[in-house]
Amino acid sequence: MSNNIYKSLYLDYGYMLSKNDLAEVLKVSLSTINRRLKNGKLPPHTNIGNRVLFPTEGVAVFLTHVSDCQLAVAGGEL
Repeated sequence: MSNNIYKSLYLDYGYMLSKNDLAEVLKVSLSTINRRLKNGKLPPHTNIGNRVLFPTEGVAVFLTHVSDCQLAVAGGEL
């Protein structure tokens, strides 16, 4: 499943996503991204200067894991 997510993310964003890109993908605000980044609740990231970038592959794995957890909590239905 994460392979399909990876391909879709790669086509839309390339190899790396910015915080704004990730906010768009997760459908949350930039403030939420900053708060989750501070709390360590986001995919692995790289700091380049003052930019935070998220590798597409890590985001795909994160999304797959989050989807699986939501599916388990919902009793098999989203």
